[in-house]
Amino acid sequence: MNLFGCKRHFVRSMPLPIAIWIAFYLAACQPQVSDRANQPQPDAVSAAQPLAVGDSTGELTYEGQQRTYRLYTPKAYRPDRPPPLVLAFHGYGSQGKDLANGSGLNEVAEQKGFVVVYPDGIKRRWNPLNKMLTGVDDVGFVPALITHIKRNRAIDSRRVYATGVSNGGFLVQRLACETSSPIAAFASVVATLPSQLKDSCNPQTPVPMLMINGTDDQKVPWQGGNLGYGSILSVPGTIDFWQRYNNCPSSAPVKRLVGDRVEIARYPNCQGGSEVALVTLKGVGHVWPRGGSGPAALLNGSEEIWNFFQRHQLKQG
Repeated sequence: MNLFGCKRHFVRSMPLPIAIWIAFYLAACQPQVSDRANQPQPDAVSAAQPLAVGDSTGELTYEGQQRTYRLYTPKAYRPDRPPPLVLAFHGYGSQGKDLANGSGLNEVAEQKGFVVVYPDGIKRRWNPLNKMLTGVDDVGFVPALITHIKRNRAIDSRRVYATGVSNGGFLVQRLACETSSPIAAFASVVATLPSQLKDSCNPQTPVPMLMINGTDDQKVPWQGGNLGYGSILSVPGTIDFWQRYNNCPSSAPVKRLVGDRVEIARYPNCQGGSEVALVTLKGVGHVWPRGGSGPAALLNGSEEIWNFFQRHQLKQG
């Protein structure tokens, strides 16, 4: 039984819309891995003493629950030159360490000099919707986590970013909808916008959004629809939503091909300097792309995500 089907009988026995909201909480399993104003702004609490670089673990308490995470600090880290921070959310049934090991994001962090935190979801899952239905407030947990990391690492507050895969990608889409997000740009992998968020999604600032999706994804289908774990917008529908929200120009996107299986479409020059971008993985399923060689090669998803992130920062931290 797959990770969606194991809860389907429970969801169908409940009245809508509660069943749909709870289903999103349980949905989306772990994929396979295939001038002074522009200077970094340090936070009040920075690392006064030398810190260990590379992999580490940590924890914090939020709403009475112990929350754990993995942290990657590049060798180039210096408290007097605060780096960006990337939050990376794992898929359903997984943990932060799995995404750290499988995505290649640490390697990019080491090369480019940013910090990555991989938080662990309660019971290996994320709740991108209503706390009242599950008792877990993952949306509120995220800013608490950012504050916690800033107490242990000097971080540039204007360059905090969020990416997530599958169930973690749904959480990223929800975070992008928050009205006062401390996050500068977002990237979801094999995820779209839950239909229930469409009318309530109303951030107060433009939202740079990158999406990476496979056309043959059976768990988060390209065409969206009413699925066993709830209703989701299609990939094109989600891209259209963020284009319209960001008041992007109506001109055709800027397209780039990477081999035979990857097309990148950018919608730049949107309101406030934001942009929307879609990486289409042709004939590909539920994966975080890791590059490769030969006719089956894909792009390196972690590199593409960082290339997108580094073009954006908040106007103030």
